[in-house]
Amino acid sequence: MITPFANDSESMQIGELIIENQQDKVTIYGDIDIYHSTEGLAQARQLQELMTKIVDKLSADNQASKLSKAPTGKLGIAGKDSAQTDADSEQIDNPFL
Repeated sequence: MITPFANDSESMQIGELIIENQQDKVTIYGDIDIYHSTEGLAQARQLQELMTKIVDKLSADNQASKLSKAPTGKLGIAGKDSAQTDADSEQIDNPFL
């Protein structure tokens, strides 16, 4: 298990999900199928432990006023570019329906 935000050299994998540790961010990419099985339970517990460690570290750093603001132009919680406004976005029909 990685120690979130501790270094730029740790990584881990859960299923096909890749987690890369950096001092200013944790990058998670790929995909994972969590099956209704003992292996699925083990993977879900790993994800839960990882996310708990990330939230605990962020909470502690927030209490100590050590958190920085999100870098300009990066996606935020709402999934929108911080520089993008609603006027810039356009809704389109789903071509797969």
